[in-house]
Amino acid sequence: MLNKKTIYGLHALLHLARNPHQHIGASKIAEATSAPYKFLESILQLLVNEGMLLSKAGRDGGYQLAESPDQITLADIARLLEGPIALLPCASHRFYEPCDSCPDPATCGIQDALVLLRNQAVSDMKQLSLTAFLQREADLQSGQRDMLRPTPYAGQ
Repeated sequence: MLNKKTIYGLHALLHLARNPHQHIGASKIAEATSAPYKFLESILQLLVNEGMLLSKAGRDGGYQLAESPDQITLADIARLLEGPIALLPCASHRFYEPCDSCPDPATCGIQDALVLLRNQAVSDMKQLSLTAFLQREADLQSGQRDMLRPTPYAGQ
């Protein structure tokens, strides 16, 4: 599950993608996204430090995307704001650590299955750019598609 930091960051990035070529202040982004100002400000600074956003000081200053919205993916955002995309450290590609509770890492079915899950999740997350999110939003608003909802567990 994505944490609040990532959700607020994603909403801020989408707001900036909807308003290209504009510098937008943190307070206006916070207001538009219903994010707590101080928390959002720290997220925006992290995104600047990592090169995802540009920042301009002054009266006409604010934030804007450093890259095209089709180049910024959910995988990039999640890695930056959450860390490894894996359920266990032994299933992480970039932050691999052996599990100290595993009796035999060479034949661990848990690690094998979770690496498969991680690889599929990262592949899907790389397909979801800011542009893809905005296109889905436009399709939903125009009625070209229906909102996907999770399928409830029927065996309750």
